[in-house]
Amino acid sequence: MSLPVLNTPTFELILPSTGEPVKYRPFLVKEHKVLMTMAEADDSEVARIVLELVNTCTFNTLNVKRLPHFDIEYIFLQLRAKSISETVDVIVTCDCGNKIETTFSIDNLIVENSSNHTNKIMLTETYGVEMGYPPFKEVVDVFASSDTTKIIDLIINSILGVFDESNYWSMKDQPIEEIENFVYSLTKEQFDRIEEFFVTAPRVVQVIETDCDQCGKHNISRLEGLSNFFV
Repeated sequence: MSLPVLNTPTFELILPSTGEPVKYRPFLVKEHKVLMTMAEADDSEVARIVLELVNTCTFNTLNVKRLPHFDIEYIFLQLRAKSISETVDVIVTCDCGNKIETTFSIDNLIVENSSNHTNKIMLTETYGVEMGYPPFKEVVDVFASSDTTKIIDLIINSILGVFDESNYWSMKDQPIEEIENFVYSLTKEQFDRIEEFFVTAPRVVQVIETDCDQCGKHNISRLEGLSNFFV
């Protein structure tokens, strides 16, 4: 007689970028085994594992390779909460050097949106660019590398189109050489305006408040990045 197949609970979250509901399930034991290798993996392998786990646990309903990086981070952390624990133990270092042990709940995570963030950036009085959010793997590659050309590549790959008052040039219709020439022809000020799009982009943030038992200071710390939640 065959062993019974146990039902796996399902949950629902709201995708930060679109507000759409997404069903998901916790990690299974075989996925926990993969998760345990992440602490020793390099950044590209971590990105691959995260995307694979998110894809599997959302029942292959999302195009995870194209989702904005903050969507992937948010989904992964919800998976972590339902699979391992909703709380995470961390150590906050006060300015006085004292290390404070504390715990926070993943339920209190927020997707922070900057009030001055926009994906349409005017480069001159006439011309502007429309930007798209880069996928998770590209963001990981940029932050893991000291190669500054990767930042330029990220920008090139994130431009959806160029526009003026009456025209729109979609990057899907342009040869990569023309897109590269366009970006390399920008002034430093224009390039900085585009970079600001990434600086102010939505991000998954955990705010932690602690009081130091040595100097009495009230500390407000911000955690960003999945590495803080792997434990």
